[in-house]
Parts: sequence; C-alpha cells; structure tokens
Amino acid sequence: MAATPPMGWSTWCTNDLCGIPDRCSEYEVRNKADAMVAQGMVELGYKYILLDDCWSDHERDENGELQPSPHLFPSGMKALADYLHERGMLLGLYSCVGTETCKKNRPGSYGYYETDANTFAKWGADMVKADYCNKPSNETGRDLYTQFSQALNATGRPMVFAMCQWGVDNVSEWGGDISQMFRIQMDHIPFWNWPPTAAGEGYGAGTKNIIDFMADLHPSKYTRPYAWMDPDFLETLFLDKYNPITMNYTNSRTEYTFWALWSAPLLVATDPADLSEEKRSILMNPEVIAINQDEAFVAGERIRNDNETTGGQVWSRPLSNGDLCVVLYNSGNSDGVSVSVSWEEVGWSAEDKVYVRDLWERKDVGLVTDGFTAVLPAHDVVMLRLTRDLSRFENDFLQNLKQL
Repeated sequence: MAATPPMGWSTWCTNDLCGIPDRCSEYEVRNKADAMVAQGMVELGYKYILLDDCWSDHERDENGELQPSPHLFPSGMKALADYLHERGMLLGLYSCVGTETCKKNRPGSYGYYETDANTFAKWGADMVKADYCNKPSNETGRDLYTQFSQALNATGRPMVFAMCQWGVDNVSEWGGDISQMFRIQMDHIPFWNWPPTAAGEGYGAGTKNIIDFMADLHPSKYTRPYAWMDPDFLETLFLDKYNPITMNYTNSRTEYTFWALWSAPLLVATDPADLSEEKRSILMNPEVIAINQDEAFVAGERIRNDNETTGGQVWSRPLSNGDLCVVLYNSGNSDGVSVSVSWEEVGWSAEDKVYVRDLWERKDVGLVTDGFTAVLPAHDVVMLRLTRDLSRFENDFLQNLKQL
C-alpha cells in the first residue's frame, strides 16, 4: 500500500469548521463517494476516504472493541468499507496512540493496539491514521507508533499507516521506517499565514508557513515510495460555497502546487461534491497530479529564496523521464513581483534550448533559451515542466508524418 502518494478526501473540514463541531456520518460518506466517482476524481487517483475524529462511539463494546456511533453509522463499518470497495475506493479510519482521541474524549488505542488493528482489518479498512493526543508520559512516541505499526502488520491485511505525530521527536528521521505517511508539523488550518498556535513543530499553521518549513526540512532527503512526508490535509477553497476568504483561488492553487511538488499525500479536507469550476481546475489537473505521482519520487527543493527582498522563490525537482518541474513563487503580499530562473540554476547549460510547458495553464510556452521569468501576483505561482531532450518531440513529429 502507498507505493505512490495517497490521494483522496478527509471529512475534517467539509461543511465543518475543521473538527470543531466534529461530525461525519454514513450518509455523508456515501454521498461524497458517489460524487467523487461521478465527477471523475476516483479515475484520477482520489481513492481514499478518511474518516477523522468523528466516527467512533464514546465507549468500546462488551468485547473491548471499538465501535462506530450507532446513530451516525447504523449499517456499521464493514458495510461502509464494502460500499467504497465496490466503487474502487478505500476506507481510512482515525485513531490515536494515546488513551483518548484529540476531540470529544473518544477511546484511544493505547493498550488496545492489537485489538484495534484486528478490528480495523475485520472491517476491511485500508488506512489507519493515528493521532498523538493523551499519550502516557513514560513512553516515547516512537515506541508507541512502532507498537501500533507492528500490530497492524500482524493482521496480514495491507493497511496504510498514517502517523500524525505533528513533526516532533525528529520523526522525519524514522517515521518512514514504520509508516507510509508521517506528519511533519502542527495541524494545517485554512489560512494563508497563521502563527504557531497548535502543538507540534513548524513555523505556523498556514500554507505559507508550511512551505517555508518544508524548505528547511529538505524533503528530498526523506521522501520515498511507501514513506511520504505529510504536511497535513489540503484546504482547497475552504467554504467555497459561501465565500473562500481564508483560502481563495490563488492561495489554494499555490497550496496544491507545493503538495504536488513534494510528492505529499493529496488528501482534500474540503467538500469534494459539486465542484466549482475553480475547484475542479485545481483538484483535477492531470498534469499537476502527474508531478505528484511521478516515479522519480524526489521531493522538490527550494533552490533560491529572496524572502528578505522581493519575496520571490524558485523550487525544482527532477522527473523520471529527465524533465524538471520548476515552480516560481511569490511568497510576499505585493503584486507584480518578477521571479526568474536560469537554466544554470537548475543544473543545465545556459545555451540549452528548453521546451517549456505551463502546467496550470495547460499550454506550451515553447522553446526558451537562457531561462524563464514570470511576473506574479501576491502568493501566486507558475508551475513549469521543462524538457531538455527534444528528441522526444522530433520522434513524435516523425511518427505523425508517417500516419499522414
């Protein structure tokens, strides 16, 4: 499981202030699943549906096993898993390595790792997210997550283990050895810039803060198949049916750009049903998704940082066919910032003729020498695919001639 970065939807911020009312239901999950299938999201790779801290009853059953809320999930979790599997989708369930979950005092998995792992396997779950609240002070997070990981492995059922340790205890150094996803910082909330008010590592909870923190983590050192650095959920156009003030189109597209560039999990925490044209253009751009899923799986790195002057940044990552993905980014609050990249900065020759494609516009820019410059509004990006080996285009041209 999770040979490529997982993609899907989480209940966390859908019709909800990111867990404050803390609600989800069987009806909601089935409705969103059907919408994702109908809109073509599953075909693009959005297969996981992750129920966050909202599904469990407040008491274990008479056998000491977790049970779903009978009011919210009257058909039970096995039936819900079957419903998703029939549609080519996968079920993820939330738990916690501590004694209680982070919201509403639901039972955690501490002392029940084997029991809960077997319960999840019996239900047909495909992903288990484990949060970090209410853990015993005499045991390390690494020990607790290792125990839970071993319990899940012992069931014999493949399940993605998603560690939500908020980036503490240098989790980047070891998280990929025992999980398929590991959180690298505090919770992400649907704001562009937000101070570090939550527990965990990082420069803050906003999108801009996460981008700067990931730059200093150097994600290419840690990201690999079956071991994905997780910056937390995507907050794409949060509450867009009302007025997406905190995560508008530009902020949301920039967020998605970087999650794709890092080969991070693409788990959308906002409503996937009845996608607006703006939201569809972000979530369902196959060329940007292809960067996230590219088989090189080398996370993008920041190669230039002008935060102290213009706010411009340049990021780059290699792709499996020899191309490069380059992102020009205006991190500041001023419009009209010019951001440039030279071919020498990305390791090529200044004389190279490079074929440039704009991935968000889904348009060819053409052959370019010396480099590329974009003038960007505040918070905005240009995401480029650069091709230096032009023989591929020549071969395509010759092949087309033969068909005439």
